[in-house]
Amino acid sequence: MSSSPAVAQTSNREVRFEVAYATFREFINEKWRAASLALDHPVGPAAAAELDSLLGPWADRPIGADCAYPSFVSRDGFPVEFSVSWRRGRPELRVLFEPGGDVPTPRAAQEAGRALTRTLAARPGVSLERYLAVEDLFVVDEPESFRPTVWLSMSHRPGAAPGYKVYLNPQARGVPAVPEVMCAAMSRLGLARAWDRVARSYDALAEAGHQLEFFALDLADTPQARVKVYFRHVGLVDLDEVASLARRHDPGLLEPAYRDVYGSPALPDNEPMTCLAFRSGVDVPDEANVYLRLPGAARDEREAADRVAAVLRRYGVDPGRHRAVAAALVGPGTAPGRHELLSVRATGSRPDLGVYFRFDVYGRPVPGLHA
Repeated sequence: MSSSPAVAQTSNREVRFEVAYATFREFINEKWRAASLALDHPVGPAAAAELDSLLGPWADRPIGADCAYPSFVSRDGFPVEFSVSWRRGRPELRVLFEPGGDVPTPRAAQEAGRALTRTLAARPGVSLERYLAVEDLFVVDEPESFRPTVWLSMSHRPGAAPGYKVYLNPQARGVPAVPEVMCAAMSRLGLARAWDRVARSYDALAEAGHQLEFFALDLADTPQARVKVYFRHVGLVDLDEVASLARRHDPGLLEPAYRDVYGSPALPDNEPMTCLAFRSGVDVPDEANVYLRLPGAARDEREAADRVAAVLRRYGVDPGRHRAVAAALVGPGTAPGRHELLSVRATGSRPDLGVYFRFDVYGRPVPGLHA
């Protein structure tokens, strides 16, 4: 690859021109196949068909050279994110997206997400009971532009059925209403006592720069199904302040990962995130994922890949597969991609790890905050 910025910019423009003529379906399916091959991941035709059927009619539209509806999923409004999770060293491939509506408006996207979520009810192992119990708290008549609406994700691990998750916006009724919305949602889900530990700290966390921004549900009928709450960290923050509310969080185990990505001391100001996971029968947050944001921490994609590889190697995961999937998702010949987040979760002696990729399809950021 040329080191000339002018050559690189010309190449990226050519790639974006090619992608503009593809449909969202073609783009997502091609990325899924490429990532599966890079991971030596035997997804098989059944999982590929599951993904294709999940996308719905919105995905048959051309991506286009300009962003018709800017999704909060990415800085440039592109509505798709890929990720790979390593649990006990085994990779799981995942895709997250915001469905497009009949017209390019937040309300249409919200309604498309609601409708698509309902189509999952007949799939094996899927339960919408908890989602339907809280949906009304997170949808509004006039959603804001460039904010989360109703997002969906699909994950696949060899030998297991696909898993599904829905993401919602706890700020849909305004930031001041977030505590009330969250208390109502957790009460309906039977998690009021577990949420109380967070609720008591909510004002102090917000004052310190920890903003509650996403709410997610595993659409599963198993005891291990999670309710997940995501905080964005704005400013110089203590990465363990939110995570320490979980019963299974070991800052000592994760501190080397913070150092590998951010250096020492680990006080990043590029808006990392923390997710608290709740499970039925556990009276406190069960576990925490800390998401270390890579743009701004690494000078370029090569350095980002090196920092991710260092963390994987530290915790006993061969970085070769990561480099292969990064080449498939970030490298030349596809829409320019980038490493966005590295997640670390201490649930035992060996952390679970995840890497998140986003795509610079439109080449210019949407004004305002981004996910």
